[in-house]
Amino acid sequence: MLYSAYGLTLASAFPLPELSSVKGRADVIVELDSRKCAASHEPSPISCTDASLNQVHLTWGGVGDLLIEEGRRITVVPGPNADEDALRLFILGAGLGVLLHQRGLLVLHASCVAIDNRGIGFIGAKGWGKSTTTATLHRRGHALISDELLVVRFDDQAQPRVMPGSPQIRLWSDALISIESNLDSAVRVRSGIDKYNVYAGNIAAETLPLYCLYLLDVGEDLSIKLMSPSEAFFGIIPHLYVCRFGGRFLQSTNITHTFKQLNLLLRKIKVKCLLRQWKLNQLPDVARRIEQDILQDQQLV
Repeated sequence: MLYSAYGLTLASAFPLPELSSVKGRADVIVELDSRKCAASHEPSPISCTDASLNQVHLTWGGVGDLLIEEGRRITVVPGPNADEDALRLFILGAGLGVLLHQRGLLVLHASCVAIDNRGIGFIGAKGWGKSTTTATLHRRGHALISDELLVVRFDDQAQPRVMPGSPQIRLWSDALISIESNLDSAVRVRSGIDKYNVYAGNIAAETLPLYCLYLLDVGEDLSIKLMSPSEAFFGIIPHLYVCRFGGRFLQSTNITHTFKQLNLLLRKIKVKCLLRQWKLNQLPDVARRIEQDILQDQQLV
């Protein structure tokens, strides 16, 4: 089957229903391998066991291994008791994140919507509301660009553009209910996890200029503050997707290029700190405040 994500066409031997089916010529091959899996049979976090400039080996205890090569191939080695949901999550998250990095793109662990034909991204620690904020704005009529992976390429004028990804948003059940979506029609990300894939009906059709990133944080009052370049730099670094794999990965996979991209990005876009109480019933106020902030910026231009 052929699938589309982040401007690429993937030919996959493994079904990936979270992605849109397409026709055409494959840029990336996803294949299954029956070799012995190196991953532990016991559950453990995703880790990088080996890395070079063109090849990365990831392992996920209880699930399997991924070998990502030259930005063109993902080889999947399932563990003996791995379920398909977990393998798809592995491929579409860590696997694609590393592959896109190998292709020279800047990958953030973030979510993104389109407001007035510009990309508006949300970054923050795990569980701090990136996907939930994105889903709330999507329900207010703004097209989804991507969830989990925010992928940036720079055009011929060195302007950052964000690339549409999967037409799915991943939400915990309480967040799903809070935005008035139907829990019965949602599909679990994987068995045993109270998190769901929600199909986004309104999806960006093409790359869009990235205008602003909001760094989510907790505060008593709802507020937005422009961050200084140094605050923005150190605020974003933990959310570079490649940082999740540790020092061995960073030293072996051209992290210098990634930092140059980040510096260029910060010269082109705004980064703002968004403080709010972590209460789901505050989401409509948060969404309206973001819309007002973007509108105010337009009026100042």
